Amino acid sequence: MKNKRSGSQLRDTFRISTQEGVYSQVFTSLAGAGSVFITKLAVMLGASPVQFGILSAIGQFAQALQPLGVAITKRRTQRKPIILSLTSLGRAMAPLLGIIPLLFAARTALPMLLGVYLLYSALLAVSANMWMGWIADMVPRKLRGRFFAQRNQILMIAGVLASFVFGAAVDLFHDTSALPWAFLGVFSAAGIIGLAGMLVLRKQPEEPKEIESESFRTMLIIPFKDRNFRNLAIFGIWWMLAVGIGAPFWQPFMMQRLQMDVVQILLYGTVATVGAQIAIRPWGRFIDRHGNKPAMRLALLLGTLNPLLWIFLSPDSYWFIYIEAFFTGIMWSCVGIVTANMVLAIAPDKYRQMYSGVFNALSCTAMMFTMLASGVFMPDGFTLLGRYLYPEQVLFLITAIARFTAEIPLSWVHEPDSTSMGILVRRFNQYAKVNIANVFMIIMRRKKPGS
Repeated sequence: MKNKRSGSQLRDTFRISTQEGVYSQVFTSLAGAGSVFITKLAVMLGASPVQFGILSAIGQFAQALQPLGVAITKRRTQRKPIILSLTSLGRAMAPLLGIIPLLFAARTALPMLLGVYLLYSALLAVSANMWMGWIADMVPRKLRGRFFAQRNQILMIAGVLASFVFGAAVDLFHDTSALPWAFLGVFSAAGIIGLAGMLVLRKQPEEPKEIESESFRTMLIIPFKDRNFRNLAIFGIWWMLAVGIGAPFWQPFMMQRLQMDVVQILLYGTVATVGAQIAIRPWGRFIDRHGNKPAMRLALLLGTLNPLLWIFLSPDSYWFIYIEAFFTGIMWSCVGIVTANMVLAIAPDKYRQMYSGVFNALSCTAMMFTMLASGVFMPDGFTLLGRYLYPEQVLFLITAIARFTAEIPLSWVHEPDSTSMGILVRRFNQYAKVNIANVFMIIMRRKKPGS
């Protein structure tokens, strides 16, 4: 069975999980966390800064429920049936986002929208934890970096294409009375496409899982007894606290302060995707060769620099936001692989799903806290070095500083078989010296005598 898994079953897992991932990514782009369409709908309904904070925090709160996936599957030998059920139920609720504004006034519709979004986000987060355990059982650790890199590369293209098509359609509806009907079309399509993906996922191979005899409480405590996991959890909390600062206001800032339309915002996402596409395979190879920790260190550096560019944006000059988008894509393509892979790299095989769920629960709860705080305690704008900063830009400055400090807890994490930054720097210097010497020799050889 092991040989079969490493052969035909492994190939089927790669192929089917990627195919279904396209459906999943299209659903997420239209109706998932970070969807520009949900943000645009909230703007249309007149959401306040606090409500924008709640909207963004819902996605993180849902991720904090991931350990429930372990509780549901611990006494089961198969994850697939329950994953199909929960995911189908969650995706089927997306059309309600488009129906509610047609039936209720904005004051009533917005809380209802947040409630529906919370409910189906929770269902999808719990099923995502179970899916991660399923994939971890099917894909060997040494191949996961390349697996997630290749899969994510295809998924990002699908997400961008879907967003552009539907974004262009929404921008055609300039009449505010017709705009709710456009959103009904977007979220109905999201539900239909998401459910179609379930027909693909049901074909994905699954190995029978071991039944966990421990109680859920005992399993929940096990990761905290692991010192290395505690260090990793501290890093995850620290990093996500930093990322959550100002996070609810990236898209509203583009819409309200910079007056960008949906297609322009999606162009930003496209440029970010191009950066991710260029970087994701090299990141995957780098991670498989050197480990997750050194890759995350490099991503943290980019994650610090990118928000700083936002403090120079204004309605009259924001063209360079697309340069920032390119490097943002490079950064998040690494973070996406690392967050999916790093916990699995240090977790005992038997408890991979619980380790993953607890880590995501802690880090997402941290991000939820600073997301809500950003909305509740929105700072005043002020002038810095002769330039006025909007309140959102003040938050972007704070998140840049906070992200840089996440290097501190990352240094406490021990990842087996990872390459230290000192060794990487020496190798890079050696590589650079060799290449400079080679270029110099080529120039000297081409130089004619007496010239």
